[in-house]
Order: sequence, then structure tokens, then C-alpha cells
Amino acid sequence: MVQSVYIALLHRLRATPRWSGMVSLQAEDVAQHSFSVALIAQALCAIEREVFSREIDVGEVLSAALLHDATEALLTDVVAPVKKFSPAIQSAFSRLETLARDQMVGFLPPELQSPYRAWMDPASPAVSQIVHAADKLDALCRCRSEVRRGNQDFAVALAQIQSTVDGFAREMPAVRYFLDTFMPAFDHSIDEYRYLQAGDAPQN
Repeated sequence: MVQSVYIALLHRLRATPRWSGMVSLQAEDVAQHSFSVALIAQALCAIEREVFSREIDVGEVLSAALLHDATEALLTDVVAPVKKFSPAIQSAFSRLETLARDQMVGFLPPELQSPYRAWMDPASPAVSQIVHAADKLDALCRCRSEVRRGNQDFAVALAQIQSTVDGFAREMPAVRYFLDTFMPAFDHSIDEYRYLQAGDAPQN
């Protein structure tokens, strides 16, 4: 049987830090980010289905969300201002990401390459849109949490990401619903919510 390093590579994402160059009050790695993106993407799918009666393949969305930054196991996390410094740099980095994705898929046994390639590079525009929106929403949650704690190092990033998310909200009602329903809690201490309330205990 062919041995593969693919999953071992993905485990390295927990050792790949995000927000390089930023002073962070709480460290974050790419594995943590990917989990959060999957949670938000799942919520967006639920909102689409239950609120707006739009069917979305949740399995495809979750698979794509979990693997949306998989290539950073090889490339590490490169901050957006560097990746988007110029059209030439952005195009070159896109080619580098494609090369890394192809290499990682090539590490898989042949019989598994097709589904993983589809999850790492989804063909469905709806799936890609939800994952991209969830990615930006997670970044917004992080920035708001850091700024709420007094870390102004995230203030510029917060304004930029908020503008991007507002653009998604204009196009995707599910994003607006998420912002109105879930985002306000990130402006408060979670200790206000996390303890069990006696009155909420189930009755036997």
C-alpha cells in the first residue's frame, strides 16, 4: 500500500502561525482558523437553508472550508498586503498556490486524489463564495476581539476586513443575517454567556 504524507502535512497547520507581523493578544494558528471557518461556513449553510430556502451542499462546503488554507502547510501564512502588493505579485503567488496544491494532491494515493483536489479547489461558485465569506467573517471576529481588548494593532485590519465583509453582506443575505445575529457577541466578554443558568437546566 502507498504511504502518504498528506495528513501529516495538514497536522503542521497547527504549527503555522497567522497574522505575522502583528502584535496579538491571543496567538492563532492556521488549524484553529480553518476550524473556525468551517464553523462559520456551516452556520451560513444553515441560514441559507432554513431562513432563505436555498439548498447548499453542506458536506462540500465543510470539506472546502477545512482545506481552504491547506497549501499553507507548505507555503506558510503570507499576509494579504504582501500577496496583493501588485498584480504581478498576486498572479505569481496564485501560481505558487496552484503548484503547492498540485504537489499536495500528488502526495495522496491515486484513488483519493480526485475528491481532495475538488475540496481544495471547489468548482462550484456557491461553495467558493460561502467559504470565502466565512474566511473573511472569521478574520472579522478575530479583529473585533483583539480591538475590544484594547489591541489597536488590529484597528486598520478591522476597518479593511469590515469593508470586505460589508460587500459580501450586500450580495449574500446569509452574511447579513450572520452579522446581525452572531457578530454582536464578539463585542462582549464571553463570560457573560458561557456559564450554565440554573433556570435552563432540563427537567426530568
